[in-house]
Amino acid sequence: MPYADSGELAAHDELGALGLDSMGVVRLLVEVEDAYGIELPDELLNESTFATVGSLWQTLANVWPPLR
Repeated sequence: MPYADSGELAAHDELGALGLDSMGVVRLLVEVEDAYGIELPDELLNESTFATVGSLWQTLANVWPPLR
């Protein structure tokens, strides 16, 4: 994230404000899917999923059982 400082991210941090653009979403999606060995369903690939750190984490928790 271009605008993220070296500190921890909070659930309410907006990913767009941290510099995540449409190409960044694609890169982040690929990295997350590779890291967790999952594939996010198409219906979850929307603005609300990638709105905040927390919304992304909650989506991942719903599709990747070890995060539950």
